[in-house]
Amino acid sequence: MKFFTFKQFRITDDWSAMKVGTDSVILASWVQIENTKTVLDIGCGSGLLSIMLAQRISDADIIGVEIDADSAKDCEINIENAPWRERLKILRVDIRDYNPKVKFDMIISNPPFFTNSLLPPKDARARARHDSELHLEELLISVSRLLEREGVFAIVFPYLREKELLSEAEKYGLYPFRVLRTKNNPDAVLKRSFIAFRKHSNVQWEEEIMEIRSKQNIYSSAYKELTKDFYLNF
Repeated sequence: MKFFTFKQFRITDDWSAMKVGTDSVILASWVQIENTKTVLDIGCGSGLLSIMLAQRISDADIIGVEIDADSAKDCEINIENAPWRERLKILRVDIRDYNPKVKFDMIISNPPFFTNSLLPPKDARARARHDSELHLEELLISVSRLLEREGVFAIVFPYLREKELLSEAEKYGLYPFRVLRTKNNPDAVLKRSFIAFRKHSNVQWEEEIMEIRSKQNIYSSAYKELTKDFYLNF
């Protein structure tokens, strides 16, 4: 079994459809955590987002929901090995069927979103990378249903589909208040949008752009500052 080692925990993704990646690390490092006591991680995969947030929020209870059995297997191993395992839980359930008694202060997700690209050959990876199992509309319906009135929903999405996401989210009473757009280097096109939503509209958004690497292919100071609590070499 192989592990990706962070400063305070380690992650195995041997079984997971999607591997440890920059998107999840940025999302969990970037999202604001004030007044957060309960977190729901939709499509938690290996559990990376959940475990990162357990490190950041010392008193939050965090539930991950994962429908893929292999990914859930990795998540269970990673939770058991995490220093905060008493505050972490994974449920093998379809989010569309999940009806807890409480709502959540934060919902976070690195969802399947490659609608128009060629499906990868491995079925599990295909499900993780495409909205063939859970469509954007269904995700947003679930978020609107499960999020506290003053809660935060944070998601990473392709920049090219940002307008679609914003338009669909508004239909379900979710409005952006922070947006981080990333590109791989100064000469690259914008690749990802990290967006935080609330249930009340905002006149102005907080917007920024971050380059992950420099022209010399060195991690940027902004990226290192954002993720320094997690990566060993930062």
